[in-house]
Amino acid sequence: MSNNKEHLTPAGKFQRLLDYLEKIGLDAEGLAHAAGLSKSEIDALDRNTGVSSYRYSRLYEIAAQDMQRLDMALPWGAGIGTDVFRFMCYSVITCHTLREALHRAARFERMMQPQTGHRIELIEEGEMAALHYLINSDAANRTYAPEEWDRTLYIDTVAKASGLRIWYVFMGWLIGRNIDLDRVTISAPNISEPYAESLRSVFQVNVDFDAPLTALYFTASQLDNHMVHTPESLDEFLDNAVYTMIVQDSRPASTGAAIKSLLAKSPTGAPPTFEAMADFLHLSPSSLRRRLQKEGTSYQELKDRYRRDLAIRYLRDEKLKIHEIGEMLGFLEPSSFIRSFKGWTGMTPKQFRNQAEEE
Repeated sequence: MSNNKEHLTPAGKFQRLLDYLEKIGLDAEGLAHAAGLSKSEIDALDRNTGVSSYRYSRLYEIAAQDMQRLDMALPWGAGIGTDVFRFMCYSVITCHTLREALHRAARFERMMQPQTGHRIELIEEGEMAALHYLINSDAANRTYAPEEWDRTLYIDTVAKASGLRIWYVFMGWLIGRNIDLDRVTISAPNISEPYAESLRSVFQVNVDFDAPLTALYFTASQLDNHMVHTPESLDEFLDNAVYTMIVQDSRPASTGAAIKSLLAKSPTGAPPTFEAMADFLHLSPSSLRRRLQKEGTSYQELKDRYRRDLAIRYLRDEKLKIHEIGEMLGFLEPSSFIRSFKGWTGMTPKQFRNQAEEE
């Protein structure tokens, strides 16, 4: 699926979620309406028909908030969509490395476990690391497993697998690249071969069921990867967290998005060199170039977009002189800035400023 097409979710997932909400006593029809959906229309669709993933994310988030208001802890998907998940994200966004972020998240989750019923734990042994996902499935069974629901027999599996999926995608988002997993284990039985295949497609490795632990295993060196996002990009992420997770479930973490956030974190002036950016992302220059080519972009294009957006913002500030703006963006000569800005916008900085003043 190309990036310019809308991401779709099978209608069967909508139907299962609405059926589940109804069975645990929530107003499924009202929640669907709040998400811009019609329950009757969704129920009438073939289960394989694609429906906007954004609508699914809205339904999920609204349902999570409704359950939260009723003091019902959410065992699915590591609690994504709840205030607890949001504040956990805020607690880790200022960390420098993935290792630091996961240790801080583990402390936060341990503190909140009495309310949420789940937490993570990071273990390092030699060259390997494991992110354990621990959840009180008995509590989930009592509250979230209506007898008539089609997945009640597998609630333990679904709760654990969905938690791992969220943490795997979230880690990739934090560092701007997917974690290369060695193996995945789930301490619950497999639901079906199609279900196992869906997990394999996400994790890109086989999944072992009925294991002693629910965990992601990977080389510990990946914990040294730098965090690439900012509090500002986190706000954008959280506004559409479920949708972001759904989309990244089926696509690699965006290296371009990571570079965009890193450019925003860099000091005013000339952006980092390509080699410096590759080093920060723990990639060789050739690997970074290949990743960006797959995403249909280049480092030069990303830098140009970033400098263009900054230039436009600065030009709206009448206190700044045009040559000062050029210097702030790392241009050694005013003429270079003028030439570049005209290439980006079709106007000189002076023409753009005059037009902005007239608006």
